[in-house]
Amino acid sequence: MSERRYEEKAFYLTNSLTGKREEFRPAAPPRVTYYSCGPTVYGPLHIGNARALVVGELIFRWLKHIGYDVNFVRNYTDVDDKIINRANEEKTTADEIADRYIAYCEEDLRLLALQKPVKTVRVRDTIPEIIQLIERIIARGHAYIVDGEVLYSIESFSTYGKLSGKNVEDLQAGARVEVDKKKRNPMDFSLWKPQKAGEPGWDSPWGKGRPGWHIECSAMVWRWLGETIDIHHGGQDLMFPHHENEIAQSEGATGKTFCRHWVHHAFLTSGNEKMSKSLGNILTIREFIERYSAEVLRFIFASFQYRSSIPYTQAMMSQALGELERIYLAKQWAVNAAAQALPPGSHATDKEWTPLVAKANAVYQAIEEEMFNDLNTPGALGHLFAFVRELNRTEVQAAGKPGMRAPASPVRAQVAREFLELLEKRVQPLLNVFAENPETVLAKIQAIRLTNLGSSQADGLPSEEEIQKFIQERNEARKNKDFKRADEIRELLDSRGIVLVDSVQGTMWRAKT
Repeated sequence: MSERRYEEKAFYLTNSLTGKREEFRPAAPPRVTYYSCGPTVYGPLHIGNARALVVGELIFRWLKHIGYDVNFVRNYTDVDDKIINRANEEKTTADEIADRYIAYCEEDLRLLALQKPVKTVRVRDTIPEIIQLIERIIARGHAYIVDGEVLYSIESFSTYGKLSGKNVEDLQAGARVEVDKKKRNPMDFSLWKPQKAGEPGWDSPWGKGRPGWHIECSAMVWRWLGETIDIHHGGQDLMFPHHENEIAQSEGATGKTFCRHWVHHAFLTSGNEKMSKSLGNILTIREFIERYSAEVLRFIFASFQYRSSIPYTQAMMSQALGELERIYLAKQWAVNAAAQALPPGSHATDKEWTPLVAKANAVYQAIEEEMFNDLNTPGALGHLFAFVRELNRTEVQAAGKPGMRAPASPVRAQVAREFLELLEKRVQPLLNVFAENPETVLAKIQAIRLTNLGSSQADGLPSEEEIQKFIQERNEARKNKDFKRADEIRELLDSRGIVLVDSVQGTMWRAKT
């Protein structure tokens, strides 16, 4: 952990409550209280859920990196209508469904190589606190009881809508809810529900029942982090009504500010819709990892700023694979260059490489600068890509010919070692990417392309054998300085849907989308 970097430089983070990028200032530094809404466990998690987990962990990583002592709590929602419905479908208990998919999610977290929160909490372990919190809400005049159900009165909370910016009168006028005669206002929501047949239930002052969804998080925050917390994170879809209702409940119970800084990440979209189980347009985390790898998924998330939506399209995937390949080709070069011995009697010149000595330090400082600015991960990666371009260009200059390897030299080896340290010891701890073996990642990317190519033969794409023959012919043309023929081959392949990518490790290809 860095020594209180936050005292040296301000960290700016967009606050959803104000809609502004604000300096993050916890109430009692270096301590930070941080809660992230976790998944509802009724089935395998999809890659849209993975973004919530990855962004939540990114915030945790960064805060620790700049010197904060972070009490990070994430929950599992294990009492919910969806869990009950799944249990009824499978003729088992809600507890069995929740336990099964919590274990499944824990394995997903392991496969994604994410750091664990300081504490992971569950609704079923927080029932006493839920009941106590509801009693406080009732005592302060914010809730009422009808037939064993406790309902929150939104009209009793004058600032309802302040997080989402929604107007209460407009919500009432446009509420698409069935008329419930028990409710004083159609937008009132349930804090405690009477138990129905086939549902789990707990004893309470209002009869046997179970908590509503919104009160669960308020109570878990209250129990494990306190009445006011520094950061609350979740997806944009949770802003209303879930987080809006959390504010109403928590502030209604305590009279204090619930959260100082709200952070919301954008959706992963499939077509024009967010990815979700209910829409059926999902790819599970496990399926994605088996098809592509965890490293590819982590890199995709780092390639987009957390507040930007991610279009899950073939074009996006192709671009991500190409960019990831570029970094790992450079890493492969660095591994080889750092270990390459000088030939006997060598009189290597270092004039091309000397300007890049210590450049990795400057690149890292620029990366950190982007992270201090609202966790701008794509901006951080941009500095890394610029450095890779410099390495590639210098390798060509030192080699004297395109496609040739530069001779070994002490400074070339030093630059390579500095680049490896930048990736593995400085960038990886921040972004959780680039720690893998380059041969493994590059082989996986090529295997993905071959699979995609095989499924695209009907579209007129050339075969792998044809592509390699063209690449070999082009390399020979470049060595012979027949650049006209080399350009013709590139253009020919491009017209047939294949893009060539030159690097210090040679020429790679990818299918256009």
